Amino acid sequence: MAQQGEPSNRPYVRFAEIYDSVMRPVGYEMWVEYIQELCGRYGHAPRRILDLACGTGNTSLPFARRGYVVTGVDRSPEMLAVARQKALAAGLPVDFVEGDMRSFRAAEPVDLAVCLFDSINYLLEVSDVAAAARAVREALVPGGLFIFDANTPYRLAQVEDEVLVFEEDDYCLVWRNSYDPRREVWRADLTGFLRDDREDHYVRFRETHEERGYGPAELRLACEQGGLEVLGMYTAFGFEPVASDSTRVYVVARRPAEDARSEAAEARLG
Repeated sequence: MAQQGEPSNRPYVRFAEIYDSVMRPVGYEMWVEYIQELCGRYGHAPRRILDLACGTGNTSLPFARRGYVVTGVDRSPEMLAVARQKALAAGLPVDFVEGDMRSFRAAEPVDLAVCLFDSINYLLEVSDVAAAARAVREALVPGGLFIFDANTPYRLAQVEDEVLVFEEDDYCLVWRNSYDPRREVWRADLTGFLRDDREDHYVRFRETHEERGYGPAELRLACEQGGLEVLGMYTAFGFEPVASDSTRVYVVARRPAEDARSEAAEARLG
């Protein structure tokens, strides 16, 4: 079996090719239903949705099937390429755009922004989370909601140093988990072997993924620094308050409706 090395360990490059296969057990449809429940809890009825760190579109497409106008943003062109192919095959008009969640700009305002599957945890500093909140604020209409989840420090501290193996006919993935208590960062080192067009020939790649856990106080601070008002925080996937042993937190934040009055006043003065 011949092998070929992949020079970069940037996340979501070659992993994008097998991501959907590895993540088959994830309940994306249930997540979308939960987001709808959270919106209903706050009397919010969005029409336009921004799916931040959308990956291969596994939440963008369910939103689109439910009739929402969806834009997906992700910094990985490889993940976006897969998302576009899936949207095309499904006949769903989702606009997928390459961008960094800390600095992206939406083409037009949205009613709801979401960032799911602990994508926020890939930002390793509170200041980066605040930058993402600020970028989302600029993308939202006044009164629009930002709903996102995050793994907690408690959850990531439970990660054991272990090796997982995923194997299918056309790939093998070796996934090693570890946790650095000094940095409070979970790390996944991935080594994959992808079958190419030649018989018994595999391409090897390596990627490193890191996440930092965030608790309620840090998430609230980041939202406030980004100009968002936190309406609620819940233990996933219900409406119980966050506890010391919560593993995943959902945050519901809002761009203040007062922004609309400020903009109207500025328009009159202009």
